Amino acid sequence: MNNIYVGIVMDGDEKRVIEHAIAVSEKFNAKLTAIHVNDEYAGEMSMMMDSPDKYEENDIRDAFRTYGFEVIAETMNVKIIKAENIPKAIVEESSEADLLVLGHKRMSSFKASFMDSTDEGVVNLIECPVLVVQK
Repeated sequence: MNNIYVGIVMDGDEKRVIEHAIAVSEKFNAKLTAIHVNDEYAGEMSMMMDSPDKYEENDIRDAFRTYGFEVIAETMNVKIIKAENIPKAIVEESSEADLLVLGHKRMSSFKASFMDSTDEGVVNLIECPVLVVQK
């Protein structure tokens, strides 16, 4: 196992996800890559609704620093993607991953009956093993 990828949403509750990704990468002495997908309209002005936040490489590195992983924040790879279909973008950008680590937040049964979560969409498409960490 040489390449561990971790999907970062930037919703402020990813400490456990990051900890698991780092633990696995250290156990296998694997390169860690953080991946984040910005919505294609992130950071743009809109008269219809609030625009989603747009995150850049330094924002991802700062999240790792916030959780106490300063050294990892400096040495890991970071991929920032802009896409409409988040699961598909993660799968395409994670083609070199030997393992993908994703966080999962429970949805209400009502919401779950209408839609899959992003992590479910990724798991349905990706070829490599996926470690899903409860947030």
